[in-house]
Amino acid sequence: MIDLDLLWHDYLGISWTGALGVVLSTIVLYLFFTLLVHLSGTRLMATMSTASFVVLAVVGGVSARSMLGESPTMLAALLALNTLMVMDALTGTFRRIAPVLPAAVRRRPSVVMLEGSSRAEALRRRGLTEAGLHDRLRIGGVLDPAEVELVILEERGGLTIVRRGERIAPGLLAGVEGAELVPERLLTSA
Repeated sequence: MIDLDLLWHDYLGISWTGALGVVLSTIVLYLFFTLLVHLSGTRLMATMSTASFVVLAVVGGVSARSMLGESPTMLAALLALNTLMVMDALTGTFRRIAPVLPAAVRRRPSVVMLEGSSRAEALRRRGLTEAGLHDRLRIGGVLDPAEVELVILEERGGLTIVRRGERIAPGLLAGVEGAELVPERLLTSA
């Protein structure tokens, strides 16, 4: 005989206080880890090493366990996942309406390499090493740094690479830290 009460309480259901606990802990952890990734994000996202993967896997496991409470159930998991989805949607909407962080703190795209030479200070501010940049350039198909005119490290860790003979529209440099260093010869006329 199936014990429906046991099935509901131990595997499927959740109490109202348990539901509130799942929602609150999910919101707090989402906000905390969003801030954490924002502060260390470029390095973490730009060069995903084995150690970075392990850190993210452990963070995910610990967060999931913390969100679901003492005895995880199906409804608690559904509630946590839906809360994460709602938080992500709200964060995206809020960012479009009003910047979350002041411009001085916000991470912006940055010129990290110009005319074949890396910009050490720009790399340092983004938590990226020259070796890490070279790794990303190789992945991007760059075989000789001398063939690179301009490299922009984007907000989320991707690279925009302008090779020798290519030019970039000035409008695409709006908001890029170090854009004033880009020589006129690399800019399109229109």
